[in-house]
Parts: sequence; structure tokens; C-alpha cells
Amino acid sequence: MSDISTKKYILFDLDGTLTDSYPAITHCFLEAIKDYKDVIITERDLASIIGPPLKESFMRLLGVDGFEAWDLVEKFREYYNAGGIFNCTVYPGIEDLLIALKQGGKTLVVATSKPEDQAIRVLEYFGLSKYFSLIAGDEHNCSRANKKDLLIYCLDRLGNPNPSDVVMIGDRIYDVKSANELGITSIAVTFGYGSKREIEEGRPDFIVNSAFELKELLLL
Repeated sequence: MSDISTKKYILFDLDGTLTDSYPAITHCFLEAIKDYKDVIITERDLASIIGPPLKESFMRLLGVDGFEAWDLVEKFREYYNAGGIFNCTVYPGIEDLLIALKQGGKTLVVATSKPEDQAIRVLEYFGLSKYFSLIAGDEHNCSRANKKDLLIYCLDRLGNPNPSDVVMIGDRIYDVKSANELGITSIAVTFGYGSKREIEEGRPDFIVNSAFELKELLLL
């Protein structure tokens, strides 16, 4: 049995880790900026917006200030909540993984930069919410947009377990670095939206290529 298989608390990112939400998020992002005719957005740019706070992405890609970026976030949310939210799929093997972890006595948590109410809607839509003891996300005022702050919030809600008994699984450098800074074991998945270079720069404790590999690592 590996040391990591003895850890009790398993935290998951949502977009790019449990669900492939690229179609939904990128479509709503493009709808929100459709009035910015002179801005050229590449496929690489679109991939980069999934994970970090949307406000930061608008500021970085459009060069707008915080106030204008916030208006764009509101536009994005209008399109997203109108139906785009469900234009995503669960990655292969994820539900089997969650079932196995629950049966193995693990406490499962979602820790996502997506607004918490949206995360709950997505997980309920796909029948996955029942596996999680806690679904934690950002608030609509972006007070938990920083991933490290979100992980601290999760630990607090869990009764502040020893970080050495916690695992964070995600696809972006924000997930990995935040976990590392808090002494939490970090696992990066390659099937999400982080590039190989980004993942390696984050220095995760483990890198896996599928939900099956995750299951082997966490339970065997």
C-alpha cells in the first residue's frame, strides 16, 4: 500500500479535473467579449481561461481594468446560467473513481474557483454531488477566487485536519502550487487544460493521465 493511499481527505478541482467544461466556458467567454472587435483571442488564450478567476483572465487578455473586467464577468455569468453551464461532460472513469473512494472511507471535497452555486448545479445535474461531503467554490464577490484561500476555507470547514492527511487533485498550476504551499499532497492530471510545461512548473507530487491511474494511486 502506498503512503498516499492512507490519506483520508481527497480534494478535487472541477473544471478540467472532474468535468470537461471547455465548450461551455469558452463559448460564454466569447459571447461576453463580442463587442471587443479588435481583440484577437487564440485557442491557446481560450484554454488559459479555465482555472484562474475569470476577472483576471478578462484583465489579462483584454487589457481592461478591474471595473470593466467585473462587468464582463457578470455578462459571462448571464450566458452561463442561461444554459451554457450544462454544456460539459464528465471525464471517463470519474464516477467509478468517486464510488471506489467513498467505499474506501475517503472524505471527498470539490474545491473550485467556479462560483459555489454553479458548481453545485453542475454536480447535481450529473448525479455526482452525492459523493462529496463538501462542495466549496468562490463567492460571487470573488472573495475566494484565490485557490490557496479556497483550500484554507476547505480545511477549516473540514475541522482543520493535518495537511499531511489531505490530497489536492487538479489540472492547473494554481491547484498544484496552492496545495504545495499548504503542505498538501498535490496530484496533477494531464487530461485537463494545463499544458505539460505548466504542470511540470508547478512541481506536483504526482502526475496521472487518467481516472484509472488516479484510482490506482489513491487506493492501492
